[in-house]
Amino acid sequence: MKKAVMIGAGQIGRGFIGMLVERAGYHVLFADLQEDLLTELKTRGQYFVYTVGEANEQFLVKNISALNVNNPELVEELAECSLVLSAVGLSALPAIAPIVAGSISRRKDLGLNAYLNVIACENAIRASSILKREVESLLSDDDRKFMDTYVGFPDCAVDRIIPANTGSSKTDVVVEEYSEWDVEKGGFKGDVPAIDGMTLVENIDAYNERKLFALNGPNAVTAYYGWLKGYETINEAMGDEEICSEVLGMMRECSEMLVRRHNFTHELMTNYVKTVVNRFVNPYVIDKCVRVAREPLRKLSPTDRIIMPLKLLQAYGIPAPHYYKGIASVLLYNNPTDVQSCKMQQMISELGLKEALEKISGIKAGSEAAAKIEKEYCSLKERLLEK
Repeated sequence: MKKAVMIGAGQIGRGFIGMLVERAGYHVLFADLQEDLLTELKTRGQYFVYTVGEANEQFLVKNISALNVNNPELVEELAECSLVLSAVGLSALPAIAPIVAGSISRRKDLGLNAYLNVIACENAIRASSILKREVESLLSDDDRKFMDTYVGFPDCAVDRIIPANTGSSKTDVVVEEYSEWDVEKGGFKGDVPAIDGMTLVENIDAYNERKLFALNGPNAVTAYYGWLKGYETINEAMGDEEICSEVLGMMRECSEMLVRRHNFTHELMTNYVKTVVNRFVNPYVIDKCVRVAREPLRKLSPTDRIIMPLKLLQAYGIPAPHYYKGIASVLLYNNPTDVQSCKMQQMISELGLKEALEKISGIKAGSEAAAKIEKEYCSLKERLLEK
C-alpha cells in the first residue's frame, strides 16, 4: 500500500491535505507534537471532515496512524514512504528539516532507489524550496547527490478556510466547501501521484502570489478593520459597507498588479475576487477576527501578504490608496492578548510611527508611502477616539 507522512496534524493537515491523500489510496501517518491529539487519533483510528456551505458533506478518513514528531521511529517511517507533506507553519520548517534529512540519509544507506517527494503545504511562497535548502545544509555531499536524484520538493499553493475547532472532538474538522491545492508539476521526481483535488500547474509563483496577495492580505485587513469596529467574525466585518468597500478596493488594486505581472486576464481576476468575497461572507464559516489578525508583525514583514504586493504596485506604477489605509488599520491593532500586537504598539510608542513602520516592513520613514500611511493612521485613530 502507498504510504504518506503528514508532518503537522493540525486543521490543514487533517481537514485538507491529509484527507485528500488518504482518499487517493495512501495510508497517512500523522506526526505532531500534541500528545492529546495523537492519542485520540490512535484511539479512534479515524476522524470526520465536515464541509459547510450550500451542500454540506461528511468524509470519513480512516486509513491513518499517528506518531510523535520527536519519536526516532519517524525517520524510519519517512525512509519507507513515497510522499512527505508538511503543514506546520513557515517558521517551523527548520525544526522538521533534520527529520527529512535523516530519512534521506537513511534511504541512501539502505540503497532505496525509490523516488520520494516532499511538499511543504504552508501559507508561504515556495515553502518546499525553503525546506529543501534547510535539508541540504544538513546533508553530506553524497547524501545531497542522492537527494538530487531521488527526492523532489514540488512547491505548492494551498487554500482552504478552516475555522478554529470548537467541537467536542479534537480530531474532527469543519471546513469550507471551497479548496485549492496547486502543485508545480516540474518539481516532482518520478511519477506524479494521482490525487483528486491536487491541480498540477507550470508556474506556481503566479498561484502562490494570487492566493497570498489577493486573498490572505485582504482577509487579514478585513480582520483588522473588523477588530477596530468591534466585529467578532470576518463575515460580520464584511457586512459593514465601509469595510467591504475598502477590502474590495484593495483586491482590485492587487488584481491589476497580478494581471500585469502574471498575465492573468481581467475576467479571471474579477471572478477570483467574487469567489473570495463569497468565501469571506459565507455564514456557515465562522472565522474570528482575532484569529485572522494574529501576529501582525509577521503580516507586515517585507515579503508577506500586505507589504510585498504594495511594493509591486509601486513598481508597476499602480495607485494603492486602499493598501495605505489597510496598513494603517494593522498598525492600530492593539490587542493585549496578542504578543506581536503588544510588541508593535511598544515599537510605535518608542520609535514613532514612521520609524517603527520602517523597522517592521522596510518602508522607508521618509518615503511618500510612509507619509500616506501615517495620514491614514492618524485619520483612523481620530475616528476611533471619537467613539
